[in-house]
Amino acid sequence: MSSAARQHDSSTGYAGPRIHCTRWRDDHDLTGLHVAVIGSGAAIARVLPAVAVRARRVTVFQRDPVWVLPAPPLPGARLLRLLPADLLGPLPAHTSAPLAGETVTSTPNSLLRRVTGEALRLAALANLRLQVRDSWQRRQLTPDTSAGVRLHNHYYPALRRAGCSLVTWPIARLAPLGIRTVDGVEHRVDCIIFAEDTL
Repeated sequence: MSSAARQHDSSTGYAGPRIHCTRWRDDHDLTGLHVAVIGSGAAIARVLPAVAVRARRVTVFQRDPVWVLPAPPLPGARLLRLLPADLLGPLPAHTSAPLAGETVTSTPNSLLRRVTGEALRLAALANLRLQVRDSWQRRQLTPDTSAGVRLHNHYYPALRRAGCSLVTWPIARLAPLGIRTVDGVEHRVDCIIFAEDTL
């Protein structure tokens, strides 16, 4: 590739290192770096805690927040695995609010799922209020009622670390030296980690 072509590529996208991962694997040395982590709340929760203890500074670009509950000790975790899988993810389609003119027939199973899912979300809201004292950050981390619930002990503490900041403005584009959000701010970073939603 010619130098002119390389210059054009760097002017239309990020020129620094990019890492795509579902979980952090300690393959990269982030010591002294300002790192951006981009993804949904669920994906970021899997990556951020390990990144935050290594990098000098971390800016989190969260697309969609997620409800978070602390993972219980092992016996409790085993019991949670016995619950329907969709209770710890998005609500199943048949428990969402009906559309106008739609008739809904409730089965005991769907009612149980709805009640249990709501109880988990209320517990997750209490967990958010307990762990995140800053009201603005708490608002940024509060999802809508249809968001899933995830078990994680280290996501909120990682966000509270010195040098870690949360950005919820949508990303306008990747710039040569970082990330430009729709509010016109360019966040200069040394490395971008794309936290993937798929495992």
